[in-house]
Amino acid sequence: MSNSHLRIDFAKKVYIVTLLLVSIWCFFILLTPLLVSTGGILSEIGYFMYIFYSPTCHQEELRSFILFGEKFAVCSRCTTIYFSFLLGTLVYPFTRKITNVKLPSIWFLVAACIVMVADVSLDLMDVLKNTYLTRSISGGVLGFVLAFYIIPGFINFTFEVASFLKNDSKNLVKDSNDIVKNEQ
Repeated sequence: MSNSHLRIDFAKKVYIVTLLLVSIWCFFILLTPLLVSTGGILSEIGYFMYIFYSPTCHQEELRSFILFGEKFAVCSRCTTIYFSFLLGTLVYPFTRKITNVKLPSIWFLVAACIVMVADVSLDLMDVLKNTYLTRSISGGVLGFVLAFYIIPGFINFTFEVASFLKNDSKNLVKDSNDIVKNEQ
């Protein structure tokens, strides 16, 4: 098996793991309000999910989507960031080779950040109050764009780590063989 084929297989595995993790993350964002609304032990699990997601989001009810009478695990902007990232992850292999770890122009990321910073800044300065729509658009744009930076970066990072560990283990075997020879 050629080195390039190994790299393709490796990249596919990293991509699938990434897609799986992002899907699970998004699934639990939607599952949380359902669990809380059922009552009993499931409700307690739902409240734990709010605690689990709390380091990633302010979770303000007035800025959150509502499902089954309960807020999502994260606010509307974070929800659209995560779900747009999931969409970008799904679209990624149709727009780029999975082994292409070259990042897009930084200006796409800068533009996406400017959209979000403008939405937040205009709201904080009381120039233009943001709404579910503006928060969803700014979060959606950033989440989608981020996928095209994070996926190739993660594939490259895991490949580099795996290569290092593979080479390091070869060096350890070589070093231990040298030690054994020197002791004899």
